[in-house]
Amino acid sequence: MAMINVKGMRVRRNLLGLTAACVTAAVAIPVAASPAAAEPVGASCSVSGAKGKGSWEFVNANTIKNVNLTVTDTAADGHHVAIRLTTVDRNLKSHNWTMHHLYDGKGSSHTWTTSATDTRGLKYVYVEVNLMEGSDSLEMCNDRSITNPYI
Repeated sequence: MAMINVKGMRVRRNLLGLTAACVTAAVAIPVAASPAAAEPVGASCSVSGAKGKGSWEFVNANTIKNVNLTVTDTAADGHHVAIRLTTVDRNLKSHNWTMHHLYDGKGSSHTWTTSATDTRGLKYVYVEVNLMEGSDSLEMCNDRSITNPYI
């Protein structure tokens, strides 16, 4: 009888240790396995008269948050500047998001903060900077695209 109780206690203790190990692993694995989504990513580019940059955080395959788009007018040339976010979905189709215009002249800068969600996925994300004349882009650049770690 006493030996059975000792074995029973040993088995119970091993089961408790196994349960604690499983709980620890269940908590640790999702943190280690998730992409580095909390780290902001982004890039920049410039053309004659304008420079811009963008940063964002990937939330999942379809969403980015804390999107900061900054454009600066660098020339007294009579033209205004603009910036926008461009994304490419899982089917490699581009989506040009809203163009943000700055009309305040040389030396002015502005940052827009937004987010983006596309149910078709956000496979690649980049910014586009434009030197504008009215609604026409005179010169445009875009940075290297950033790949979504969730896709």
